[in-house]
Amino acid sequence: MWRSLLAATMLAATAGQAFAASAVNRDDEARTLVVTEGGSKTELTLAAGETAQFCPNGCFVTFPNGDLQALTGAETIEISGGVAKIK
Repeated sequence: MWRSLLAATMLAATAGQAFAASAVNRDDEARTLVVTEGGSKTELTLAAGETAQFCPNGCFVTFPNGDLQALTGAETIEISGGVAKIK
């Protein structure tokens, strides 16, 4: 019984880490997202055509146009024409 409970707990803990938000830059120039996670801000610069995984446990993201969005860590952000949209 305890082994099953321990196995289920371990699976749940590692499964949560497997998911992360992703961002893809479909523009012809680099675009920057500002990611705020745990009170710490970092810039995520995506080159043209680049895709990146980030924000596995939820965060706030400031898009290139200044919009701020809360993410849970399961979203995909697509940047096109300088505008970011959550898919």
